[in-house]
Amino acid sequence: MKQLEASPSVRAIVDEIAEGIATEKLSPFGAMLQFCKLCKVLRTGDLVCDWHKDFLAVPEACDACPPTIKE
Repeated sequence: MKQLEASPSVRAIVDEIAEGIATEKLSPFGAMLQFCKLCKVLRTGDLVCDWHKDFLAVPEACDACPPTIKE
């Protein structure tokens, strides 16, 4: 979790989402787009993948993160 909190790109998107929701400047659709952006950053940055590997056994067929996709 510390890795996620320390990531500047993750923090920036989370801050944008939180501020947008708190100030009601972010529509529900806009919030969804921001969450999609956050998901993409998490998947491409290996942060969730590394965290997942630390706590759970990764299934052989896992394709959630690009490094786990078998070619």
